[in-house]
Amino acid sequence: MTAKSFLKKNFSIFMTFIIALLLLVFISILRPGYANVNNLRVLSITASFLGLTAMGQMAAILTGGMDLSIPWMFTIAAFLTGNLTQGENGKLIFAIPVILLVGVLMGAFNGIGIAYVGIAPVIMTMASNIIFQGLLVGITGGTPGGTAPQALKDFANGSVGGISTMLLFWIAISVVFYIIIAKSPYGRKLYAIGHSDTVALFSGVNVKLMRASAYMVCGFFAALAGILFSGRVSQLYLGMGDPYQMQSVSAVAIGGVSLLGGSGSYIGTVAGVLVLVMLDGVLSALGFAQSVQKIIYGVVLMLAVLLSSRKQKVRR
Repeated sequence: MTAKSFLKKNFSIFMTFIIALLLLVFISILRPGYANVNNLRVLSITASFLGLTAMGQMAAILTGGMDLSIPWMFTIAAFLTGNLTQGENGKLIFAIPVILLVGVLMGAFNGIGIAYVGIAPVIMTMASNIIFQGLLVGITGGTPGGTAPQALKDFANGSVGGISTMLLFWIAISVVFYIIIAKSPYGRKLYAIGHSDTVALFSGVNVKLMRASAYMVCGFFAALAGILFSGRVSQLYLGMGDPYQMQSVSAVAIGGVSLLGGSGSYIGTVAGVLVLVMLDGVLSALGFAQSVQKIIYGVVLMLAVLLSSRKQKVRR
């Protein structure tokens, strides 16, 4: 592949990265010193959590679905971290695998309902989000949770050579995720399902199992992000995963992944994550109220979906 054809093929991804960079420059003009080392480290941590949830969301979207239950899978994982460890570092060894398994099981609940029962992804995951919320609120009585072990706090808030540990972790996980999605048979099957269930089925793909597995992947990453986020905050609280419901969808859509399934790259999703983090900084710098920020997020998501749908129609 020549440099020209490579650039043409990935033009939208390059443009998304450029938009993120321009937003950072714009914020720096509005708030001189915004792009200092300490603040960039904070931004990288914020981007890392969104990036982790966007990985799982992308897996679901590639199959033509969507997972709106990320917020409370995320929150349940964070609360389990506090309750299972009781703030003790030594208990993390058994707590983390258990919590990740719970995340996979919550994802499997979604996947079975969607792939085997035939419930529409948006309806199934929205309903399960309410169910997960009710379970946690009922068990906790609506009270805040405890705190994560110090080792987890050090990891979530620490840095290595001036680079945040969370960013390094996100980069490492992203490399593995990219290889699996872009290069492995598993990833190719997810893309195939998004293109056409029928074609994938006649190609020997177990469509139902693969679709269910995509939501299990989403549950895994939501739980992983929740575990790590518990170390980021000083006190666990209900609804801590709420921002990631639509932000994860927006990051995937802005990054050029078709919400109809079957196309897109995780590199684009990374660019989408950076755009959202920078956009949040711009809106805060301009002093917009939370209500206005939500409206703008909604408009950005709508435009990203429209553009994604248009590209998909042209491609087909």
